[in-house]
Amino acid sequence: MPLAPDVHRTPPVRWLWPMLAISLLAPGSRASAQAVPPPLDAPAGRLEYDGRSEFSHIRIRRSGHIRSMLFVRDGGEEVLESRIDLRRPHVLQFEYLRLFFATYLLQPQQQDVLIVGLGGGGMVHFLRRLDPAIRIDAVEIDPAVVALAGKYFDVHSEGTTRIVTADGLQYIAAAEKRYDAIYMDAFLKPSAATDSTGAPLALRTGEFYRQLQARLNPGGVVAFNLNPHADLENDIREIAAAFRQTYVLPLARGGGAVVLASPDQARIPPGELAARGRDLDRRHRSTVRFQELAARLQR
Repeated sequence: MPLAPDVHRTPPVRWLWPMLAISLLAPGSRASAQAVPPPLDAPAGRLEYDGRSEFSHIRIRRSGHIRSMLFVRDGGEEVLESRIDLRRPHVLQFEYLRLFFATYLLQPQQQDVLIVGLGGGGMVHFLRRLDPAIRIDAVEIDPAVVALAGKYFDVHSEGTTRIVTADGLQYIAAAEKRYDAIYMDAFLKPSAATDSTGAPLALRTGEFYRQLQARLNPGGVVAFNLNPHADLENDIREIAAAFRQTYVLPLARGGGAVVLASPDQARIPPGELAARGRDLDRRHRSTVRFQELAARLQR
């Protein structure tokens, strides 16, 4: 879940942020330039749902063919959580989600994946379209979000997709299944148990990172969605300390980042990344441009 404030309220990117990204890449690598993402500041639209759960105050809005899930802060500010195009739900609406799937360059054969944080299920729609045979486990702590994702975003447990209502921390600690990729996108209402963006602090510890690695198949990768906040740089350093290989992809707007992390010993050579990008674009013809992502990872 992005849990990103409306773009009009998003603070500007700090000038030192690209330098941090460079410093955390492997020697010889550097952060890539940012493409301008599609605008996300269209009106949220008419209200379709307004309710409260144990975890959040949630609204659903629709503007034409665009439907959005929003979390409402205590001060009344609506925070954009998920957005889909009802005509093409598999088309990812957020830059960070497109960056997420650079995981395919590190692990092109993703047969079993875990999503922690369901939201409106944009990742589920994308993965189903990319590979109808992929096995997806999506874990969401809030039963209300699961119900709303089904009713308004057409995301259900069916076929090779399993939606699990559970605490992501507890699920990963107890799970025996291993995954080719894990997508960490869990956010709650900001509280003493979260950072200022709502990311649970329990999911930002060395012990949790060890548990994540234990749930990976050989060659597996974890993708983290990190929203901008005061301790963002420290969060990235801790991920880099826990995993042998990390790739930091700053977002073009808003100051957040996607971090890809792998326990593999060796970094993938630039030529191999480029070849994988060409092959993925040829095989999948996805709205995600894998060759462009490969260029960003290898710089």
